[in-house]
Amino acid sequence: MIQRILFTMCLSVCLSASAEDKVLLVVSSAGTTEDPESGYEFDELTQAWWAFVDNGYDVEIASPGGGEPQSEEQNPMWAFNSRFLEDETAMHAAAHTIPLAEVSAEDYEAIFLIGGSGAAIDLPHDSDLQALVADVYTSGGVIGAVCHGPAGLVNVTVDDRPFLENRHVTAFTNAEDALFGDKEGKGWSLEDRVVALGGQFDGAGVMHLHVVEDGRLVTGQNPFSTARTAEATIRAMGGTPKARPAYRSERTMELAKLAVNDGLEAAAARLKAEPENYEAMFLALLGYYQLQAANDNVAVRDALTLMTLSQPYFQHEMIDQAIASANERLTPGAE
Repeated sequence: MIQRILFTMCLSVCLSASAEDKVLLVVSSAGTTEDPESGYEFDELTQAWWAFVDNGYDVEIASPGGGEPQSEEQNPMWAFNSRFLEDETAMHAAAHTIPLAEVSAEDYEAIFLIGGSGAAIDLPHDSDLQALVADVYTSGGVIGAVCHGPAGLVNVTVDDRPFLENRHVTAFTNAEDALFGDKEGKGWSLEDRVVALGGQFDGAGVMHLHVVEDGRLVTGQNPFSTARTAEATIRAMGGTPKARPAYRSERTMELAKLAVNDGLEAAAARLKAEPENYEAMFLALLGYYQLQAANDNVAVRDALTLMTLSQPYFQHEMIDQAIASANERLTPGAE
């Protein structure tokens, strides 16, 4: 009998993941069914989940309130989302998040903060999260965060100093917030807050794929940067992420950058060769929203380039009107 008990205990210990194998994803609890746009970003949760799971890590999800937090749109058009939605283990973890008050820092090698509008509402004020980040970091762990996720770091202190002081950090930029974010309830600039804390904010172009690595702190700029941010977090933990094909969302944003930097012709040729690897609608919408914020000819031309690039594959009256408006604004003598 004693031998059987000892064997069972040993088996349980041997099969359980150690802190060196475990990663905690943190999502906001701020969203509601009435206002899902103030929830966490589902695209970011799913990309981070698969990055860590596919590289052999035991992944858990926590939130300030525990249970099933409200996410923003769960769009199955992206492969990482559809895969998550069809996976019982993943969906169970998202529906049964651990309350942050019940999380022990010693159980995890890394914490990864998921963004979305809600992250800027409740994560900065969660004392359990602040203590958890500080404890994991001071014990040699890694902190990752993407998009609005770094909002959960702005009130963290380590050795009585702001955690972000003198660190290189990226996050959803002011330009991106102006176009796509700044939902009611946040009311403050994450980029400005990082700078005010003494951090070095390192932003790239709107929706560019961008990751900043500062030792054991890894941050990503926007939802499209999530997978690469998670993979950089794995490297900061001493691991080597498995090679993978780029997601269609990543390819689309890379194509947008190519079009703006190298011209329409090069990007159009790449899109024509492999249209199934890109999402033309996102190119059109990115150009559309950039046009709304454009205040000089360079910005107008960039927006026009993106919308024109999408035209053979995506047509919409709103985009047609925006293209006409952009051309009119570029006409010599036009106001």
